[in-house]
Amino acid sequence: MTITDVFESYKSDLLRVETQIQEGLKSRAVLIGQVGNYLLGGGKRIRPLLLMISANLCGNPGPQAVNMAAMVEFIHTASLLHDDVVDDAKMRRGKDAANNIWGNQATVLIGDFLYSKALHDSVKLENQAVLESISFATQTMSEGEVLQLLKTGDPDITEEEYMEIIEAKTAALISSACRIGAVLGAMPREKQEALAGYGMDIGRAFQLVDDTLDYTAREDKLGKALGKDLGEGKLTLPLIHLIGNSAPEEAAKIRNIIQEQSQDREDLEYILSLMRERRSAEYAVGRAESFIERAKGRLSVFPASPHKDALYAVADYVIEREM
Repeated sequence: MTITDVFESYKSDLLRVETQIQEGLKSRAVLIGQVGNYLLGGGKRIRPLLLMISANLCGNPGPQAVNMAAMVEFIHTASLLHDDVVDDAKMRRGKDAANNIWGNQATVLIGDFLYSKALHDSVKLENQAVLESISFATQTMSEGEVLQLLKTGDPDITEEEYMEIIEAKTAALISSACRIGAVLGAMPREKQEALAGYGMDIGRAFQLVDDTLDYTAREDKLGKALGKDLGEGKLTLPLIHLIGNSAPEEAAKIRNIIQEQSQDREDLEYILSLMRERRSAEYAVGRAESFIERAKGRLSVFPASPHKDALYAVADYVIEREM
């Protein structure tokens, strides 16, 4: 089963999610719909997809699951809007970032709307476990953003600190999406934890691959300039590995490049060349592969089914995309 097969299998579920998203964007403030649709129109819907697969696996893919899948996408989109303001981003998914079109004030406020809308609609489910999961994920994501801010431009960041950041920023919401599917299916604690752990490992791998692609992908496929993280002072695993595996004079030069306010193409080429020599991208991908294998192993508590196969296929997609 490929990721294309998975999306086709859950097409009707995702169409229901899209309808819910459009309903959620309706507001007397028309700008909310304009900005929301602009950014939401380009997403892959991985988080809603995982929630719907998990809900199907656990026997309850009904209206509550559809509603929460839409709310998870709202939270993810809100985080992207806020990220782009913090980073002063120019591009998002291959087109102008929302803050470049509507300005920082509107972008932040619409991100706030999406967060609050998601939490409000979660409360309406009257399911304490769902509310705890989604609100904890949202809080954790905010903590991750602050942790990343504190480590911006810090060449001494450790791999453990980096992992804490990506677990909070990316993996927490994916984990919550999978857990909610199990909660709505009234699964026992063991199976809730299994799906939450699967989501956490998928999220870790997803961000590791994203961060590696920032140094290895084709720019036309990436939808942004190569080395964008470096330019923003974000030290991700390929660069952390490189610093730790370079000669002292090389490491000193890398540190100087990181601490510069702006890097030129020569700086980037120097780092890319060293990364190839030290196999830093391969190291990061290897870490991602280990998380994918662990994620698959967590599903052993579930019997064989097409929905379980779909979760395996999503795991494979995470590691294979554009590598």
